[in-house]
Formats: sequence, structure tokens, C-alpha cells
Amino acid sequence: MLFLANSMQRPIRHLGQRLKRFTPLLAAPVALLLSQGQAKAILNVRIFDDGPNLKVTVTGSIASLGNSAAPDAACLTYGFLTGQFDPTDPSILCTGIDQVSPFYSVTGPAGFGGSGYINATSVQGFNFQLYPSSYNTGQNTSPAYDPYKGTYTIDTAYVLGQDFFSSATFNGKSLAGEGFTARGLVGTWAINGTSESINVYIGPASVPGPLPCLGVGAAFGWSRRLRKRIATPWITPPQA
Repeated sequence: MLFLANSMQRPIRHLGQRLKRFTPLLAAPVALLLSQGQAKAILNVRIFDDGPNLKVTVTGSIASLGNSAAPDAACLTYGFLTGQFDPTDPSILCTGIDQVSPFYSVTGPAGFGGSGYINATSVQGFNFQLYPSSYNTGQNTSPAYDPYKGTYTIDTAYVLGQDFFSSATFNGKSLAGEGFTARGLVGTWAINGTSESINVYIGPASVPGPLPCLGVGAAFGWSRRLRKRIATPWITPPQA
């Protein structure tokens, strides 16, 4: 009986020793994957051609609204877009169901390009508005509009830290027709008083970067190696 107990303990000790060898291999990809989810919160605005139409989507999340900057106001229309080089109201972006909401300050480029002045055909999701610093630097220079330069607002029903979605579709419009010539990331606006930011992209969604892909690939490869090792027999046949 003593011999039987010792023979059963041997493979268990071997299993523990082998798993201990793989602990550092598993820790690296797990830490890498977890770090991807700990990045600061960001709202991503994308202006792109969606078949025969122009579309604007806002996705991502934020955890803090930032510093108050201007009185509560609405966009006064369900979805609106003007380009940075429109002389009347340069760089206005409104998506989602319009509502009166408070504004918070942002710091970033003067605008996001384009030259058009268009109303949306349809909208979905939360209210979102972005007014870079070029807003009303053209013909409409009334001081009443000045507080809204360099501001944004987000739907009061949005729960901080949760996934955000807002969109506006402009039927029969296109990037080229509205004067958007740049592609990719055209500007980042920091939400003042926070570590949050708003990115504006022009064009189709980009391919994921190499770092997250590397982390997932490494984790998958190491997990396969570990499963293969575990599947092999742990009891070594008696030596002659």
C-alpha cells in the first residue's frame, strides 16, 4: 500500500513542477491582454462613405465629463455637419437624438476638415455634439456663440463608463462632395480636466494595430503548447 501511495504522488508532483514551468509563459500574454483593456477611455468619431451615403458614428466610452464650459443648448436639428472650411459655421458635428444638454471644454485642432454644410436624413442613439475652436470664426461672430468654441456635449442619459453609440446618416452625400480630402486620424481633442479624449477619423475603419494581435496570437500559441504538454502521459514507465 505504501508503494502504491508513493507511485500516485509521483505523477502529481511532476504535474505541479511542469505547470510551474509554464507560469511565466502564461503570465506575459495575460498581462498584455489585460493592459489593452486598461487604456484611458476614448470616444471615436468616424466620418465615412457608407455606400451612396455619408455617415457619422460615435463609439467608445468616457469615464468623466470634464470641465463645464457653456450654457445648456441643443443642436436644433437631428444630425448636422459642417466642414472646417465652411465660412458660415465651420466645424459643427451633431449626431443622435437632439436634446438640450450641458457643454464641457475640449482642447485640440481648429477643426476636422471638410467644407460642406448638411443636415442629416436620419439619426440613431445618444445625442453628441462637437464644436472645435473654429466654430463661428467666420461670418457668424456674435459673442453669444463664443462660449461654444472648443466644447462638446453628450447625452444626459449616458452612463459614464458604459459603451456609447450615436450616428447620423446623410443620404446622397459623400466625403468628396463635402470637401473631406484627408484620411485617417485628423484630430484628437482632449477633454479638459480628465484623461479622456475624442478622436475624429475620416474614412473607413482601420485594421487593428499589431500589438493587440500579437498578444492574442501569443496567448493562443502558448495555450496550445500547454494543452499538448498536459495531454502527454505523466507516468514514466519503470526503467529496466
